[in-house]
Amino acid sequence: MNITLRQPYSFCQKGRRANQEDARYPDADRPSALTHAFVVCDGVGGHDKGEVASRTVADAIGAYMERVDFTNEFTPAELTLVLDCAFRALNRRMAGDTHEMATTLTLVCVNGGGVLAAHIGDSRIYHVRPGVGIMYQSDDHSLVNALVHSGVITPQQAIDHPKKNIITRCMGYVAPGEERPTATTMQIADVEPGDYFFMCTDGVLDKVSDRALLDILSSDKPDGEKIAELAKMSEDSSDNNTAILIGVAGVDCGEAECGPGLENEPQADGETSSVEIDGDAPCVTTAPIDVTREEIKEVSSSSLSFKSKISSFLKKIFG
Repeated sequence: MNITLRQPYSFCQKGRRANQEDARYPDADRPSALTHAFVVCDGVGGHDKGEVASRTVADAIGAYMERVDFTNEFTPAELTLVLDCAFRALNRRMAGDTHEMATTLTLVCVNGGGVLAAHIGDSRIYHVRPGVGIMYQSDDHSLVNALVHSGVITPQQAIDHPKKNIITRCMGYVAPGEERPTATTMQIADVEPGDYFFMCTDGVLDKVSDRALLDILSSDKPDGEKIAELAKMSEDSSDNNTAILIGVAGVDCGEAECGPGLENEPQADGETSSVEIDGDAPCVTTAPIDVTREEIKEVSSSSLSFKSKISSFLKKIFG
C-alpha cells in the first residue's frame, strides 16, 4: 500500500501555562508532505521537567524514524525497537537527575501496511473521514476514562472530574528489572483519499469536542484554514495545546485489496472494534463512531476485567 499525503499542518501553543511542556516531531507548523512518522508528546503535569521528557522522546523517536524504510509495513515488532530507543534516551537523560519526569506519547506512522497508530497516556489520535464520521479514536490511559468504562461515573461527570488529569500510563524512568509501560497499537488498513489523521494533547481536547472536530474537518475549507480554526479554539486552553493534522491525498494498494482485512466481521453502525492477529497489533474494523452518543469505548484488548482495573488504579492513587 502506498499512501501519499497532502501538506500536513501543526500548531504548538502554551495556552495559559507559563512554560511549554508539549513536544512534537517534526517540530514545524508545516512539516514536509514526505514525512511518514509524526509524534506528539505532553510532559506529565506535576512532575519535574516534563518538558525535558517530552522533548527527549519526540527527538529520539524522530531520529530513529529517519532511518526507516516506510515502503514496507511498519510492524509492532519494529515499534517495540523504537520505544526501546526512546526509553533508553529517557534513562540516559535522567542519569544523576530526577526520575520523576515523564511524558505521554502519540505516534502516527504512514507505512506500506497502512497507518500505524500508537499511544501511551491521554494524548489522542483520531482517524476522520469527512462526511462519514470518526473512524477511529484512541482510548485514553487515564483514571477517569477507566471509571467511565467501569460504570463508576458517567461521561458527563468525567468532564469536570477532580481526578481527570491522572493518567494510568506514561513514558518515564524504568528501573532495571521493572516492566515498562506498553503502547496501545493499531494498524489501520481502511484508509481512503480525503481521510485525516489528527493527533493532539489534552489541552486541545479541553476546547475541541469530537463533534466540533468532525464538523471542521468535514467542511470545504482548505486544510490550512482548518488547522487555524482548531488552533484559535485551543489557544486560551488552561493547558499547553499541540496538534498535527495529516491529510491523505491518495492511496495505491497495488495488487492488494484496500480496506479492512477479510478476517474482520462487519460491525453495527457507530462501533469500532479490534481483533488480535497473531499477537501483533489489532487490525481495526472501522465504522463511524456516533459522536452524539455520550460514551467512551475501549478499543484495546485486556485480560483484566474493568472491576479489576479500577481496583488496581484506585490502589495506586489512594493507597
